[in-house]
Amino acid sequence: MNIEVEVGSPAPDFKLTANDGQQIGLTEYQGKSRVVLFFVREYN
Repeated sequence: MNIEVEVGSPAPDFKLTANDGQQIGLTEYQGKSRVVLFFVREYN
């Protein structure tokens, strides 16, 4: 899945699997403060 998002536009809804196996979606946090961390692993 490859989606382009323009700077300043809302993030599209997506779901991720938590460590406990629970599915967590962005819409569950609508109206709440949230932080999305994205780590890129360097491949050498």
